[in-house]
Amino acid sequence: MATSVYSVVMQSLLSVVTFFLLSQSVVLPPPSQLPPLATTQLTRSLEASAGHQVHVWRDTPAINADGTINGYIEIPRGERRKYELDMSKNVRFIDREMPRDIGGYPVNYGIVPQTVSYDGDPFDILVLGPAITGGTFVRGVIVGLMHMEDEKGLDSKVVVSPVDGAGKPLHKLTTADQRRIGNYFKRYKRHEKAAGKFSKIPGWDSAAQGLAFVKMTNRFFKECRQHADRECQLTVE
Repeated sequence: MATSVYSVVMQSLLSVVTFFLLSQSVVLPPPSQLPPLATTQLTRSLEASAGHQVHVWRDTPAINADGTINGYIEIPRGERRKYELDMSKNVRFIDREMPRDIGGYPVNYGIVPQTVSYDGDPFDILVLGPAITGGTFVRGVIVGLMHMEDEKGLDSKVVVSPVDGAGKPLHKLTTADQRRIGNYFKRYKRHEKAAGKFSKIPGWDSAAQGLAFVKMTNRFFKECRQHADRECQLTVE
């Protein structure tokens, strides 16, 4: 009888703890190690940008004083041509064009300046709303994070909304947005399967988690410059 009561009490306690944990917005620190491939690419990007007195990626802050995030738009929503920032020329170039059956990008796509992600490229940003002219900057509020993995490893992307005159987000990240955007990025590399490329979308995360990724990749940019060809391990703040 005592065992039975104990079991019931423990099950009730477990249920309460589980409910508490699920109800909390727990922010887990992003991985704090930048792989050797990425540190080497960071060094190359900095060297490539050296010829410009003011550089789009190198000299624009990632986070503004008011907490908004800066994003440089490489690809407008609906565009099939995949533009990327040429670090040496400080302008976009067309890397390739997405097949017609894949279609145009479902969201404005670009980079967060002064960041480097786990693949060595700047940290990716997805900007909600209508198409934004490529090659321009946008200031936005973080509304979420899309987790993504590809053949290079972790490739998560922060999701932001442009702001109105009062600094409030103009768009919410809806379930429909997550479905539409996630489905695209699940399949946008399928035509490159023979080359060993793939993409997975494990899920979505909070705005707080998105900010944690921006802060970590900004720290990589600032603190991993002397680690070319070797891992850069940061302390978790």
